[in-house]
Amino acid sequence: MLLDCDEQLFMAYKRSGEKGTEKVLSTWSEAENKLQADPKILGTALSPNLFLVNEEMAMNIAFSTARKYWGHVTTDTQAFFDKQGMDAKFVHDRLNDFFYTQKGKEIFFEQLFAQHTMDFERLIWLIFGKRMKITMPVNELQTIFLYKLNNEYFVHMIYKEHTLFWHWLFMKKIYSLFIHKPLEQFTFIHEMLGHFEHSARKTYAHVNNFVNNYKKVLDKCITYVDNHNSTCLEKKQLHLYQIVVHYRLAEGDNRCVKSLITAFEADWRYSMYALTEKEKVLIAYLLFHIAHQEKNDELVIQYGEYLLEDERLNNYAIEIMLEYKELLPNRKPTPPAIIKNYELNFLENLYAILLDHYVRTERYHEGLTLLKEHKLASNKKIHAALVQKNYSNEHFIAIEAYVQQDIALLVNNSLQHIGLSVDEWRRNYRLPEASYYFVAQSASLHILNILKVLFVTEQYELFEKLMEIYKKYLLIDDHFESLRVFISAYVEQE
Repeated sequence: MLLDCDEQLFMAYKRSGEKGTEKVLSTWSEAENKLQADPKILGTALSPNLFLVNEEMAMNIAFSTARKYWGHVTTDTQAFFDKQGMDAKFVHDRLNDFFYTQKGKEIFFEQLFAQHTMDFERLIWLIFGKRMKITMPVNELQTIFLYKLNNEYFVHMIYKEHTLFWHWLFMKKIYSLFIHKPLEQFTFIHEMLGHFEHSARKTYAHVNNFVNNYKKVLDKCITYVDNHNSTCLEKKQLHLYQIVVHYRLAEGDNRCVKSLITAFEADWRYSMYALTEKEKVLIAYLLFHIAHQEKNDELVIQYGEYLLEDERLNNYAIEIMLEYKELLPNRKPTPPAIIKNYELNFLENLYAILLDHYVRTERYHEGLTLLKEHKLASNKKIHAALVQKNYSNEHFIAIEAYVQQDIALLVNNSLQHIGLSVDEWRRNYRLPEASYYFVAQSASLHILNILKVLFVTEQYELFEKLMEIYKKYLLIDDHFESLRVFISAYVEQE
């Protein structure tokens, strides 16, 4: 079920491409003279009156479209369900119960309203109560989007056929809403703009220098919205989203990000919408990583300690991840592991970076405190040895066993045949083409930082055992040479 404007634009697109649709939009814009001037940042805007609908119509459009494309069993879908142990009659009955009852319609709309998106995989979970990875070919209907603005609804579908057009139109509608609607009517700004960016990447993947062009377009839109809206909470959310986008797409140059943060803090510090604790944590997290990239030891330590104090980052991590999904790497933490990719978990990465800068600034006792207070800064066996002063041979054997398990999981993702995995690791971990080369390099540097802290703070028993393990499983010549030079220099100073 297509809206009239969608259908007319789609026909124009099939005849003449994007130029044809822009021509239609220009004609409509000339006929509609009640709206404010169109800045034409992203071509001609659509009048929201053409695509915003009431709740009943939004429900009917979304549900009838889902039923048309997802409400029956194709050969591909039944083959998929067969693999899940679901026979055809069971699947057919469940789909009918969902798509041909008022209760099913209400459940569908509630979920779509809450999540703002619906795809086939999420629908399967909704109907059958099981999360299943869909491996079959993509259905003709890929995604349904739904957003509420005031008492109206914005519903949009992405289809497989001419998918670039549907992504382009989705972008155009979101752009038009921000241009023509009061900012106070928007909820979930970060999520809507995240979908906008996703569609922009789909639409303009072929464009050279996409990142810079996208940031320029986004900045122009935000400046325009700024100038046409009074101060409100939604404006602060928009500015914060702008900062996060520039951080994610900085490509090593963080000057613009820092400038935006400075302006953001100045604009909002004393307003009635002053920064919340969560927003302060988010800003500190960005500045922590920027300082690390710029090798600014003092700022890394300042922001790192702020984030750890009172478990600030941990307390707000889930909220930040819900709003900015790609910002905090959220692989499940692995307390037993010491050889791992620390960048895959935001807390493990924070500890590794902070420890590195403690060592760089010769704050070894602060480094020892970090290791004692946070088991993710090393691993739980090393942490236990430090806290409990357990230097028994059995405990050291357990540390080595954990290292062997780390290696087995990295090499073969299995704890079977650990010995064979360790042998393969020893042959290959120094080779750049090995899949675990980066992990070996970063883990080596982190363990050497731990060794430096242990040596200077006179934790000699643990130092010697960890050194033995390092040389046995993770020795990288230039890294080890730097440790040797460090120890020699430190001994001479003493």
